[in-house]
Amino acid sequence: MKRSYANKLKQTEKECRQTEERLIGAQRLMLVGYWEWNLETKKYGWCDEMYRIFNLTPQQSPPRTGTFFNCVHPEDRERVVRALGKALVGEQPFNIEHRIVWTDGSVRFVHGKAEVTFDGGRPIRILGVVQDITDRRRVEEL
Repeated sequence: MKRSYANKLKQTEKECRQTEERLIGAQRLMLVGYWEWNLETKKYGWCDEMYRIFNLTPQQSPPRTGTFFNCVHPEDRERVVRALGKALVGEQPFNIEHRIVWTDGSVRFVHGKAEVTFDGGRPIRILGVVQDITDRRRVEEL
């Protein structure tokens, strides 16, 4: 009986690792990263693909809200802050296209979406995704 349970546990762990590898591969192929911000604990996290999209090194430093906003193109920053503010009060979902600037000065286009979790009308958590849409935008501009 114990051997059967141990084998099932190992198989489940293997399947979970394979699923995680597939999801990471899909994120890389689609240029989609996810982020999470716990407003209660002030913890903010990015997956590795987010760092690649923003051309940052994951080991460089743990992300903070400033990490994201410092990368937003200065001309788009106010619009992004306003959109996030509206999402945090439940006025409208966070769904926006904007530019980011890499440390080498390159400008990229991203599409961000986020969902705010509320507790009694108070925002407690935000889960979001960012997709690099630079290639699509450049084709559209032709």
